[in-house]
Amino acid sequence: MSAESGMDFDRLPEGVELPPSNLPKSKHIMGIDLGTTYSCVSVVLDDFPKVIPSRKGLRTTPSIVALDEKGRLLVGEDARKQLLINPTNTIYGAKRFIGRHFYSEEVSVLAKYFSYQVVPIGDMAVGAKIGDRVFSLPQVSALILNELRRNVCEYLKENVTQAVVSVPAYYTENQREAVRQAGAIAGIDVVRIINEPTAAALAYGLNKDYDKKILVYDLGGGTFDASVLELFENVFRVIATGGDTFLGGVDFDDRVVQFILSEYERTTGEILQCDNVITQRLKDAAERAKIELSAKTHTTIDLPYITISHGKFKDFRTDLTREQFESLIEDLVDRASEVCMEVLDAANLSPDKLDSIILVGGQTRSPLVVERVTQVFGKAPTKGVHPDEAVACGAALMAHSLLSNKSVRLIDVLPMSIGGRQPDGAFKVLFEANSPLPAEREVGVTTTHDEQQAIEVFLYQGEAARCVENEFLGAFVITGFAKAPRGKIRLKVKLSLDSESILEVSAQAVDTGEPMHVQMVARSPVAAEDIGLEPTGPAPAGPPQLAPTATGKQRRFSGLRHFLRRISG
Repeated sequence: MSAESGMDFDRLPEGVELPPSNLPKSKHIMGIDLGTTYSCVSVVLDDFPKVIPSRKGLRTTPSIVALDEKGRLLVGEDARKQLLINPTNTIYGAKRFIGRHFYSEEVSVLAKYFSYQVVPIGDMAVGAKIGDRVFSLPQVSALILNELRRNVCEYLKENVTQAVVSVPAYYTENQREAVRQAGAIAGIDVVRIINEPTAAALAYGLNKDYDKKILVYDLGGGTFDASVLELFENVFRVIATGGDTFLGGVDFDDRVVQFILSEYERTTGEILQCDNVITQRLKDAAERAKIELSAKTHTTIDLPYITISHGKFKDFRTDLTREQFESLIEDLVDRASEVCMEVLDAANLSPDKLDSIILVGGQTRSPLVVERVTQVFGKAPTKGVHPDEAVACGAALMAHSLLSNKSVRLIDVLPMSIGGRQPDGAFKVLFEANSPLPAEREVGVTTTHDEQQAIEVFLYQGEAARCVENEFLGAFVITGFAKAPRGKIRLKVKLSLDSESILEVSAQAVDTGEPMHVQMVARSPVAAEDIGLEPTGPAPAGPPQLAPTATGKQRRFSGLRHFLRRISG
């Protein structure tokens, strides 16, 4: 029986507490930072963004969903309490899975590092199973969005239904669409998707009359983004962007976990046998130690009753200095610096041409991060924004600009190349990475056998020369043309990317201009016929080309490759 049998993944689960239904409709639009570990929501009040606290008075909400021992569905802070005592029934880190295909290499690798079950939904979607219930990843995110919306509605005493939601700049088209779906499930009209570094730049520079180039260094709980922007009055132009969706605070925590396990074996001569509860206790202790070492040079990791040895409960305690911690995470910080240099290279800028470096994300509190940023860029980072709240506040400012006469112009870029599959499996670039948005591209397709009734075009996103190594966006099936001998049917396919990097595909007959029917099907092209794409119009950044096998500092490794290298090394 498939995971989706009898389940409706397009709505919130039963029993979820919704915002009060008797509130007057609000004119406000929320700004939401939907994070890997924590989420934040802000609304502009009296022309200033205000972070809306939870009912517990907290300014951020854990991005966690859980089932307790009574089968009650918990979200946020209450769900976080289940991590230590009930990890198999607690969903966390869903942002790393959302919008990915279940049978992708990324999911198969990541699933091993989570306590809950990661299961397929339908042919390709990723689901999470806790207890006897299965949730889609957009549903999990929708539960968190609903919690944030409820906090806002209760705080303002108004029914707020619209939001600007931020995503990592390096998110693919599939991931962005999944976030939109999460909003719809939560009853939220996502009026705009905004990249997290761009939102942070808004929080930093809106209405400041700046004329400068900045780099936003966004190291959050699960992802890393770097974007170079040019600010001129209230124009925010992204010059280049890059990132690693497998680099974040949880990876820093994991280094401390490995240190604890190593120290336990060294001092006791035994290997700590870890079940899900012990593993989560180690992660919790590691995170607390990491946070303490941002302010202190030494901390003690105390784990009472961590295991049973020779019939007795056994405690474990060990010390960790900041110097030791920094030696554990140095290569992670170096990876972030590498991404920054790739982005600068794509922007044709040297570090000395930047006016400011903006740090965003909780992990940027690490003294090593600040030190390395200062070394790489030759100047200390600016401390003009709150690392945990800047993205939500920037999203709120963007939302407010949509309601007011205060003009804000965002010019963003495509984070990763988009292209089609050649008959030999090669990747033909149609939109190059860092192409300004919006953008359009036209390609020609034709039938390849007699009486053909449909043409399929397979689109991918990434920088690898082979399609199999890139993210599969979908198979677009084109129908509506008459049966004819092979090669007689010639169609013009138009691919459009809007300002939010959302892709749309349309097609029409070359000879008559008659529109065709285009339907996206979420399935792999393993056994399907390949269609070669022929350009019929000018590309935004030059003619289509095969993605090169780059060398030197032009090489763009995927975050997954670095993640695999780190865990195997």
